[in-house]
Amino acid sequence: MIQWLPYLDATLGLAIKSPATGQIKSVTTHSDLLYNANVLPQALCIDLQHGTLVSPFSGHFTNSLHGGRRLTFKHKSGLTLQIDLMVSQNISPGMAIKQLVGSGQAVQQGQTVLRLDLQLLQNSDECKAVLSILPHPAIAAVYSSEYFVEASNDNAFVIQLKNTKI
Repeated sequence: MIQWLPYLDATLGLAIKSPATGQIKSVTTHSDLLYNANVLPQALCIDLQHGTLVSPFSGHFTNSLHGGRRLTFKHKSGLTLQIDLMVSQNISPGMAIKQLVGSGQAVQQGQTVLRLDLQLLQNSDECKAVLSILPHPAIAAVYSSEYFVEASNDNAFVIQLKNTKI
């Protein structure tokens, strides 16, 4: 479960940069029942304010699900961050989502992997991303804060590790 703090303190553990620009909110604010039922304990929601998504860390990138709307970043340690883009089902992926990195490729921290047509997306009901830290045995706690983040500059998560290294 994410522990929400008034401000995010990177000294608490391993900081994970935000892959998107926008307002971080609890995943329970999402309109989709899958997310607002709080079944994803280490997930948060970002109201997207910019059309560029970047890699939060160096690792392996894959995309899948409905025209590439699920982005997965896997660090060499096994730490995995998953991003689900929530855009109207009436918008075809080729119109609104432009993949810049192919699935299965290596990426560097801060590398642009995808561009969204925000003007087109803003005409839809939702323009959100759900970020999830997938379970990993080295994670003791996950922290975040409800604040505005800039992709590649601000932290979305801080992960406190158990006595093992990640």
